[in-house]
Amino acid sequence: MPDVWTHHPQIVRDLLQEGGFSCGVQPRILKGRDPEWTCIVDGKRIAGDIYVHEADTMLSAGIAALGFGLLGALLLIALYEAWVIIRLKRAPSGSPSAKA
Repeated sequence: MPDVWTHHPQIVRDLLQEGGFSCGVQPRILKGRDPEWTCIVDGKRIAGDIYVHEADTMLSAGIAALGFGLLGALLLIALYEAWVIIRLKRAPSGSPSAKA
């Protein structure tokens, strides 16, 4: 089962309890997790642990900045490649690439 990162861990925990999960129990799969924020379910179709964590706003902002930076870098690379392709197609009429 997954880790759940949220800005409202108490609300998520309450909703899990209303859905039939037992919360505030010892983790069964990943030992060492905080029992207070571990919820487990044993149903006919699903069974497992869910670990609820409070989302760190600084971490979220850092990941977003990294994502935008990588996206910008990819865009610059794509534009550069397009520029190179256009330059090669517009080679002067006397150049070897224009005769081919």
